[in-house]
Amino acid sequence: MSSNWNRRRLLAASGAMAVAGATSVRAEAEPETLELWPGGAPGGERVGVEERRVAYNWPDGRVDYSIEGVRRPTLALYPPAKGRRPKAAVLVAPGGGFSKVVIGKEGDEIARWLAANGVLAGVLLYRLPRDGWAAGADAPLQDAQRALRLLRSRAGGARTGALGFSAGGTIAAALASRGGGALYPIVDELDTRPTLPDFVGLGYPWLTHPQAPPRATPFHGFNGPTKAFLFHAEDDPKVDVRNSREAATAIIAAGGKAELKIFPTGGHGFALRSRPPAPEAAWSEDFLRWLDQLDG
Repeated sequence: MSSNWNRRRLLAASGAMAVAGATSVRAEAEPETLELWPGGAPGGERVGVEERRVAYNWPDGRVDYSIEGVRRPTLALYPPAKGRRPKAAVLVAPGGGFSKVVIGKEGDEIARWLAANGVLAGVLLYRLPRDGWAAGADAPLQDAQRALRLLRSRAGGARTGALGFSAGGTIAAALASRGGGALYPIVDELDTRPTLPDFVGLGYPWLTHPQAPPRATPFHGFNGPTKAFLFHAEDDPKVDVRNSREAATAIIAAGGKAELKIFPTGGHGFALRSRPPAPEAAWSEDFLRWLDQLDG
């Protein structure tokens, strides 16, 4: 556990820069990192990868970090300011195209912002389909199910949902549409608890355009009364904005509620990095307002 803790502290520290477009107040506590699977993740008999941290240098000097070869999936908990009861709990699923987990920009930075705004945030470091897990493309969804159960157990009765970005949006959407199924054998009492999120936030999610390749966690459409907040940039060069538009329509058609924010700019992967007056920087405050207004 100590190596996991040290790794997460390093990543969290690297993501503690000022966050554009979000409340400047920062969470007080460092994360508590929990391993999802006692005794190891299921179906790893043929997994031979080694976990590694990979840096990406932006042209403007910023550095992002991602994790590849995940063997020990974790949930890093960021509580609200000391003494505050969480108004909600959010499982944060970073993107990475199912080849890596963009844990800094779309994980720890997001969680610190949520915690600073009264939300218990849990960053999911999930396994990757290409690494040989028996569950294949469902390995990330298994981790999301287990993590949501664990987060909900810590939420003190607060509504518990998921916020995913890009491929993490695929996972969050799959959790809403398929998360109620039994995708792995029961490990302990935690696995008897519900796994459907109370709400989902989907940031530039990859769902149906283009058709997902075999390495992507399968998304089977919205078939229940999902509550969703979706945001996307019109000029996204990697994930077609139709993914969000059509998802919002499908959610409403299935009896759910969807708030859709389409911004003219932002490209792909902006997370909290865009600064006002960039239009896409508004998504963070819009999401917090939407979260506050959710009914039971």
